[in-house]
Amino acid sequence: MSSLFSDPPFRRGTTLLQSEDIDLNKDTGLPIAGGEIVGQVKVFQDVNPSTGARLSNRLVYCVAARYTGTTVSDATTVAGEVFLMDFNYPLGGAFSTKGTASNVLAGLAFGVLDEYLTGALRQNDIVWLVIKGPVDVKQSAAAINAGAQVQVSATAGQIASYSSGLAIGQQIEGANSSAAVQLTRVNLVSTQV
Repeated sequence: MSSLFSDPPFRRGTTLLQSEDIDLNKDTGLPIAGGEIVGQVKVFQDVNPSTGARLSNRLVYCVAARYTGTTVSDATTVAGEVFLMDFNYPLGGAFSTKGTASNVLAGLAFGVLDEYLTGALRQNDIVWLVIKGPVDVKQSAAAINAGAQVQVSATAGQIASYSSGLAIGQQIEGANSSAAVQLTRVNLVSTQV
């Protein structure tokens, strides 16, 4: 495997800058740190970074992206949600808006915010967005059958069983999900890889 895929600059479940100050360029107002990382695609084993448990033998493709929204004090509240990539940044390397069925169907690129992310998600920090492979994604309150195709739902940031439009993956939980807003395991396919 090439070094491009084998040397991620930070692990899943964390941000690049952690608790470091996020300095802005005094002339442009743009963040300084991490510019060389944003937009890079890295491949991870399907492993829970907290426990080390191997979840499957598949690979998880992630893109490093800068969060440009308002700081979220508890990232677990948005981890696993579908976000749109902002192509005002090179290679769609920024995000802040949750995806819905209509904007994903319109061809806007998307990724799932790292489901293992904890702590604060600070404005201008860099995190992983999953763009292909196994990932836990927040579902809407409707149950999803085992093995069912899924799509982004009308509820921003969430998925539902596929009915029409664009399927973005398949539920791989191993059993039907319950009818609740929760994370469910999906083999994701995004237009980014």
